[in-house]
Amino acid sequence: MRCSVHADPLVPTDAAARSRPYHGVLMNPAPNLVLVGPMGSGKSSIGRRLAGRFGLAFVDLDRDIEQRTGATIPTIFECEGEAGFRLREREVLAELLAGEGLLLASGGGAVIDAGNRRLMAGRAFVVHLHVDLAEQLERLARDRTRPLLANGDREQVLRTLAAAREPLYRDVADLRFDTGGCAPPVAVARLGRLLAQRWQRTACATLPTFAPPLPEPVHMPFPPRTVDVDGAHPYRIHIGPGLLDDGALMAAPLRGAQALVVSDSEVAPRYAARVVEALQRARPGVQVGEFVLPAGEASKTLDGFAGAIDALAALGARRDACVYALGGGVVGDLAGFAAACWMRGIDCVQLPTSLLAMVDSSVGGKTAVDLPRGKNLVGAFHPPRAVIADTSVLATLPPRELRAGLAEVVKYGALGDAAFLDWLEQHADALLAMDHQALADAIARSCAHKATIVARDPFEHGERALLNFGHTFAHAIETAQGYGGLNHGEAVAVGMVLAARLSEALGLAPATDGDRLRALLQHFGLPVALPGGLDPEQLLAHMRLDKKAQAGGLRFIVWRGAGRAEVLSDVPESAVLAVLRAG
Repeated sequence: MRCSVHADPLVPTDAAARSRPYHGVLMNPAPNLVLVGPMGSGKSSIGRRLAGRFGLAFVDLDRDIEQRTGATIPTIFECEGEAGFRLREREVLAELLAGEGLLLASGGGAVIDAGNRRLMAGRAFVVHLHVDLAEQLERLARDRTRPLLANGDREQVLRTLAAAREPLYRDVADLRFDTGGCAPPVAVARLGRLLAQRWQRTACATLPTFAPPLPEPVHMPFPPRTVDVDGAHPYRIHIGPGLLDDGALMAAPLRGAQALVVSDSEVAPRYAARVVEALQRARPGVQVGEFVLPAGEASKTLDGFAGAIDALAALGARRDACVYALGGGVVGDLAGFAAACWMRGIDCVQLPTSLLAMVDSSVGGKTAVDLPRGKNLVGAFHPPRAVIADTSVLATLPPRELRAGLAEVVKYGALGDAAFLDWLEQHADALLAMDHQALADAIARSCAHKATIVARDPFEHGERALLNFGHTFAHAIETAQGYGGLNHGEAVAVGMVLAARLSEALGLAPATDGDRLRALLQHFGLPVALPGGLDPEQLLAHMRLDKKAQAGGLRFIVWRGAGRAEVLSDVPESAVLAVLRAG
């Protein structure tokens, strides 16, 4: 195989790029790395591994735009044209490069915009990945996701694009690297050596006004709480403000000298650097890599899992390495699953940043990814080594995410603690107002409930199934909506109301308790009815594939009133359909 390198720095030619100091063969300082180049040059596959090698947060610009808009790139082109897409691209690029410690794989046409080139030149060390036409055609032969290749002669389209864009790549780049004939691991090793010689990572002197703000730590008038989870693999849950900056606490679970921080494109720019700095401050010499997913449930896939595994491979992670899952439930589930599978299981520390993750998904060791046929179908039980819930991060939580977390908090009262349900009714306004004392109390109490159940039934052979109250309905809704409608907490809220109705229809519970649950969820601003356009028969089909279903038929978590949930097998499908049709 050939893998040629053009190692001479490329002197920028446009006025904006020339404004960046040129250091010849010496180190070029910049806070970020940006990969530019044509489609098929390997920006994403090489970039993801390279980010792990240098401990950078990886973002694929096109995937990030898709996540933010909820639409694919071809759809954006179809609806808004290329001009509309380029406008979105410019806005997202400016926001991302406002920070530091980022490796960004740009779209092939991002360099067309002179403003983008100025931004790259001023905020990043830019690497031009080059590939010749023959190999480009071979790599893209099965790719049907590129709008510019949708019609016409692919070879001619690529020639035309190269003629227009190659001069722009050369214009903005600090380094040119030929990826032809290189498998990604080989390219990463060679390019990594070059970057170690040519690029000096620097911190930003000041962040521009459009940089995502970092929240000030919230100082609460009470000490951090702890909740112990017993069982074969005991661990401690830490709850309190400022914990992400507590180097001793963060490093305590780390048995070796390697850590991978897994996060998403929303959380990483705010908190990843703090986690890395805390680890390195407490454990000098620790090798820290980063892997960043596009934010959202759509990333919790086998492809996302493969990316995390690639990041562990790029890190050279050994058996005593540790994965730090920094984010919400999607990150926690996927990162935990990667930790469970790498070398048949390495340590994982959960660092939940959403209320929902703090009270539910980070505790108990369930890890998984989704398939098109259903949610959480591929996974493993892998208890974390610790859970560290920094409540100060909730200051930046969007209201919708706060409400989603409150749905899971309500669940604990509904399934086993009627007094907690009373408390929630009394403190609902304080929780919605982000009162720190009320939130800390709700988190600690929820974690204690889950810890008690998980310790008795770690692998969900019995009692632990109660924690899925409302989830059979919820998972069916999420799957039917393609994980692009209600978020998980919202779906759980609807699912709990439907589970209460099913219990009432089966003669197990009074309607008054269901009405009370519905009213509390509505007070928290959560949906309580099925979204429009969902087919009850299709929802039922998804339920048959749910993990809680058994050979004998559907199995649901029902209740006999507030605080008295139970598992019920062989639930008649006719009763479930009647509840679904009633909405």
